[in-house]
Amino acid sequence: MRINKIVVRPEEKSLNPELVFEIEMNIQNKAEIPLEIRGSIFTEDGIKIANIYEIIHDFSRSYELAAEDVNSINEEKITIKLGVGALLNYKALDYIETLRDKNQKRDVVLNLDIIIKSLKSRAMLSHMFLLESKALDFQLPGEYKNAKPVFYEYFRNGINPSHINMWILSGNGGATFIEMRNIEFKEKIVIPSSDWINDYCSVFQIGRFSVFEYPLPDYLEGAERTITIRLDESINAIKKMEEDIKKGEWNQVIEDSRAVWELLRNHDEIKDILTRDGYTEEAFKELNESLNKLFDFSSKFHHKLDKDRKKIMGDIKASKEDAYLIYTVSMNMVNLILKKVNRLNGDLNASKTH
Repeated sequence: MRINKIVVRPEEKSLNPELVFEIEMNIQNKAEIPLEIRGSIFTEDGIKIANIYEIIHDFSRSYELAAEDVNSINEEKITIKLGVGALLNYKALDYIETLRDKNQKRDVVLNLDIIIKSLKSRAMLSHMFLLESKALDFQLPGEYKNAKPVFYEYFRNGINPSHINMWILSGNGGATFIEMRNIEFKEKIVIPSSDWINDYCSVFQIGRFSVFEYPLPDYLEGAERTITIRLDESINAIKKMEEDIKKGEWNQVIEDSRAVWELLRNHDEIKDILTRDGYTEEAFKELNESLNKLFDFSSKFHHKLDKDRKKIMGDIKASKEDAYLIYTVSMNMVNLILKKVNRLNGDLNASKTH
């Protein structure tokens, strides 16, 4: 059993992001039958991103297991096509895009770890044939005078018994006639950057989703610890907003977002992280000003008085799109700062190991 070629494509009619792998392989005719394919997909740095499952089997032909002829072992190879699918989530796609940024050619590199369960015949064909008793140098006893003796010839070529019940089988040196085997294949798949952009990105809607990561890293000490607390509280606010969205409480989504802006705006620790990551003074100033504006905007949905607390303001009823605007901006702002801190934390840990 050998894999000749693997062709990968995106599944265009799937509700979820899905890869389809069409596998062309050779099997030994009448000696083995593939039963099941399973396995996993890993990124080039060894991170598992999906399990694979069988979706296509070559039912255009029938499969048979036959006993091996001593003089004519079944060496004929036949080509069959199998297929597996792999459902990806948006976190996996985001990780693939992150690795593409590091790849010199911006290709997508995947490693397939495939296990094919198959049946293997271990039966051997014994050569039995009949001879007329008159061809013998001796006479059979009277009660067997009409019998035809059975002979076995190990190296006889072209044996073709005239009686259908003359095929005698052995287990190739043992009592086992059929063996079930698991054969592992490791294959590397490279999707060129141009193919990924033209054929995959639109199908997977890359660029139309954002991935937010909740886990916080373990920080060292000092100012970063304060940022950890702020990010932790901001994530709690995001979770509250998610619960509000599930309940359809659009105004409450916007109210709970205020905690995010309060935690992240006008703080030197945030400024320090961003400038150490490469932001200029002016860039941070503009970003911080946008946080202040978002805080003021969210206040309009709840405060009865204006900013100077003099003028009575009318009620603003938030709609679903208003809530989602504030939710996505809040989520991505926290995600931005979290990734900056993760990167800085990684650089600090790396410098301590050298």
